[in-house]
Amino acid sequence: MKTRHYFGALDALQEGQFSIRELGNRSVGATLHQGKPVVMLNFCPHAGAPICRGKITASQYTDAEYQLHLDAEHPVLRCPWHGWEFSLESGGLHFESRLRLAFLEYELDGTDLFVWI
Repeated sequence: MKTRHYFGALDALQEGQFSIRELGNRSVGATLHQGKPVVMLNFCPHAGAPICRGKITASQYTDAEYQLHLDAEHPVLRCPWHGWEFSLESGGLHFESRLRLAFLEYELDGTDLFVWI
């Protein structure tokens, strides 16, 4: 059964920068993406790194002419240990894999952010 935990004030979160808290014996990170909260376990599914200490950056793609482009509208979270990049929107990798970030349910109560673990 999941338990509701107080994470903090919503206005304390910054776009593109994680705040990390220990909640219910779990490390949890939260940030804002396009003004909305993104909350996840601070755990990289590849090798267990503290993923929320990684860098949020624009995703990269190549076009038909092999030109590299950056897409800031669809950012990725780069693991601080091995550089694996996970979509901040879907939690998945850009290549086929079952590995996903563990997003958590949250709710807003006024300006307070609560997380379900």
